[in-house]
Amino acid sequence: MKTAKGELNIQAGTVLKYRGQDEELALPKNVVRIAPYAFAGCKTLKKVVAPVKLASIGKGAFFGCDNLVEVTIPGRLFRRVNGGKVFPSDADIYFRFYASAGAQTEDEDYSDKFESEEEYVASGINDAERAFTDEVQSEEIITIVEEFPLEQELEEQEIDLDDRSLKERMEDIIPHDPLNDADGVRRNSLVNLSDYLIVDDEVIKYIGTNKQTQVPDFITRIGENAFSNRDVEKVILPPHLKLIGKNAFSWCEKLTEIHLPQSLQMIDDGAFSNCSALENVDIPPDLKFIGANAFRACSSIKELYLPESLHTISRRAFDFCVSLEKITVPRGIMRLAEGVFSHCENLRKVTLPKNLTEIGAWAFAECYELREINFPQGLQSICEVAFINCRSLVAFDLPRSLKTLGRQAFVGCSSLHLVNAPRQIEKQIKPAKAFHKLNNLVINYYED
Repeated sequence: MKTAKGELNIQAGTVLKYRGQDEELALPKNVVRIAPYAFAGCKTLKKVVAPVKLASIGKGAFFGCDNLVEVTIPGRLFRRVNGGKVFPSDADIYFRFYASAGAQTEDEDYSDKFESEEEYVASGINDAERAFTDEVQSEEIITIVEEFPLEQELEEQEIDLDDRSLKERMEDIIPHDPLNDADGVRRNSLVNLSDYLIVDDEVIKYIGTNKQTQVPDFITRIGENAFSNRDVEKVILPPHLKLIGKNAFSWCEKLTEIHLPQSLQMIDDGAFSNCSALENVDIPPDLKFIGANAFRACSSIKELYLPESLHTISRRAFDFCVSLEKITVPRGIMRLAEGVFSHCENLRKVTLPKNLTEIGAWAFAECYELREINFPQGLQSICEVAFINCRSLVAFDLPRSLKTLGRQAFVGCSSLHLVNAPRQIEKQIKPAKAFHKLNNLVINYYED
């Protein structure tokens, strides 16, 4: 975003006048005041970002800025957005607030006494010293208010602005979903905005201490490590969530319940890794991507439905899901990644899709209870140690489409006694030691 220093008349930290034609403007970090009518009549201006140290905005500062749609200011200036004293009263502006140390009251901004920037400068009043604390607010934490009511609308709601904290006012404005959860409790009864660090529509960090919590409904992204290592037991996710980021819930060892919304499209790497108490996960029907180690060591999950919408299941996504008993791989998956179901010790049955072409290395390694598997026609490659130590496998047919059988692919499958295999891979079996030391195994070769 452009910082147009040459088009700003700034004296002693005060913006006296802006004469540029920019659509987006970031004010310099040394600005602490905006004089009355400083930006008045700037028809081109659409987006303004003020510095975190800004202490006051004068009367009519943005009058006539008819195309202004987004403003970022410190939370202490919360009151200045209401009543048409600073911004056009009929404008549809999206306000973003830096996390605030306190709200400004109506009589604290002395700049309202002056009708022009000239009167303001001539007065010599240092309103940063007379009206405000010198606390520096955080540049990192931004709380979003999507729509602001005008002053008359607040009066109709009988809200006493002078007696309410900034946090309480924001909570009234940010919309909540009134739907009930599965326990019959109002979903928004668990929402507490002070529990979250939020930037735009993304949860950056959960800082609350509650065992149960609801993520605010306007959130569409759970950020990297947002809940990692927290003691949460139940999390209600918002209805329009699109992404759960890397390691977002990793090592939440007490998490037992989480409902993934229908809107979810991506679960990134390690998102739920080591959530050892998580028993049930309802994967939504439109999910497209599951990242590496996404559910690794979720040792309590017994059943898992993977939707047909999935086109990627990354390496070791379900590694060490030791309670998982059966799985159906969706037809959109053409390749099983490395170690995707390795160490699933209780996995008994696997259904593979017809268009699967490759089973990656370690894909089902040490699935000790795996007893039944049907390899689809069209499968071309079984990579090294793909089924190592699957000691409950008894018999199977390898498809005639198979071209590559990896090194030690079935080593340690001690119960295996019969394999029907296409003639073209006979020359690969011995050098690859695919069935090494399986002395009771009989291999029947069939012609193409």
